[in-house]
Amino acid sequence: MAQITVLGANGTKAHDRETTCFALNGTHLIDAGNLLKGMGEECANIDTIWLTHSHLDHIVDIAYVLDAYFEKRKRPLRIAGLTQTLLILKKHFLNELIWPDFSRIRLLNSEMYAVEYFPIEIGKRYVIGENEHIEAFKTNHTVPSCGYVVTKMGRSIAITSDTYISYSVWDLLNSRKDINTLIIECSFHNALEALAKESKHLTPKLLAMELEKLKRAIDIYVNHIKPNSESIIIQELQAQTATQKCLLLKDGDVIDF
Repeated sequence: MAQITVLGANGTKAHDRETTCFALNGTHLIDAGNLLKGMGEECANIDTIWLTHSHLDHIVDIAYVLDAYFEKRKRPLRIAGLTQTLLILKKHFLNELIWPDFSRIRLLNSEMYAVEYFPIEIGKRYVIGENEHIEAFKTNHTVPSCGYVVTKMGRSIAITSDTYISYSVWDLLNSRKDINTLIIECSFHNALEALAKESKHLTPKLLAMELEKLKRAIDIYVNHIKPNSESIIIQELQAQTATQKCLLLKDGDVIDF
């Protein structure tokens, strides 16, 4: 079976909860919400972080990996994402004001810089390991955003990250029979639907409506729940997605697909 590990599964940080981060293998990850606690010393070996979008809960540990493991890194940290996402990071995050611009700082005893930016294209496949590749698909959020399909040994999992009502996600899932697992967000409970609409997130009610667009059976996991609303969101998910079972992700889960 192909596997990925959930290093961070939540919609915000809490004393025992971490934000979005998926380890695809030993060197490639999706998002950076929990690198230091999730990987420890292995952070020094990270090759590429594939960003879904530029919001803080998805990028935060980029700063600390570069800081804490700078002396141990032997190659640049490659930050991959949509062109617009990378421009936001350069302008508003790794910009010498919020945090150093590590794309202008050389690694120790090396001509290589500590960070390399790697713009990606929707629908293009990129190799991440032997018989492993990743490709981005369009999602619907308040900033430029994408999800990813991760394929290992011919089996695929789709990870939407933050998204709202969409057709492209479901068109992809209905057309790609190799995708047998979906990770999709559900951030707010139903009473906060107005906030979900404003911030372009899903509620159990909205997720149930979206799942009606899915025309085949696949395994479905839910992430990005706000921890202080977890119990009510779980109740609402159980009530409104009864015909399509959704499993709640936790930090540290390993998903076979």
